[in-house]
Amino acid sequence: MLYAVALGAVSALLTTAAYAQVVALDDAARLYARGDYAQAADIARGLGDARADALAARALLAEARKAPRDERSALVEAALAAAQSAINRDEAQIEGHLQLAVALGFKGRAMGNLAAHQQGLGSIARTTIDAALALEPDNAWARALLGTWHLEIVNGAGPLLAAALYGADRAVGVAELRSAVATANANVIVLHQCALQLLTHDAKAFAPEAERWLVIAARAPQPDAFERFTMRQADKLLRALRTGNASLLRREIERQQTSY
Repeated sequence: MLYAVALGAVSALLTTAAYAQVVALDDAARLYARGDYAQAADIARGLGDARADALAARALLAEARKAPRDERSALVEAALAAAQSAINRDEAQIEGHLQLAVALGFKGRAMGNLAAHQQGLGSIARTTIDAALALEPDNAWARALLGTWHLEIVNGAGPLLAAALYGADRAVGVAELRSAVATANANVIVLHQCALQLLTHDAKAFAPEAERWLVIAARAPQPDAFERFTMRQADKLLRALRTGNASLLRREIERQQTSY
């Protein structure tokens, strides 16, 4: 009898703790949705859960986008740690892989092509993206990240060296971006990222296609603060593209690429 009572008490405590965890994760998600990224990350990082760690990584990267330049590196490093923790806790959850790949891209752009190559960031990022695609082959984010990976390496190293060192290829990169945009779960973030990468790679050749994607992005749902922020970036890029002024467009591309 006493054993049964004790077992029931333990079960009740576990149930209460699990419920509190769910409530806290929901709170963090709501904070993220309204743009309180630092608070969202603080709550999520304390929960000891793969989904929470992935949410923390996403919130930290969003915070890095609006933080002063001298604070961004620390935020990206924290996001890298949170994303890796999510993967360590549950490698079958795709969000950890996606956020790790995004964070690696941010870090690589900030440090420059040579330093990123020396630290092996390109290879680590490719392994991470491949892991995400193995979990969800039709995930729009994962496809967009793979297309970005190919084009950024080709842009940085040139087509011959990119192919020799990494197996990166312009045609594959463009095809992956097109695949991402055509995927059912493509949102404003994916559409903006794919258009930005096409224009970064060759604004003259891909201007009509990038413009179509940015127009579609303008009509996409924007349920949270970061998607609304991204919509504003997409609108600025579209406006710059439509001026027909190559120098102005290049400046806007560079601004968006260097602002994480």
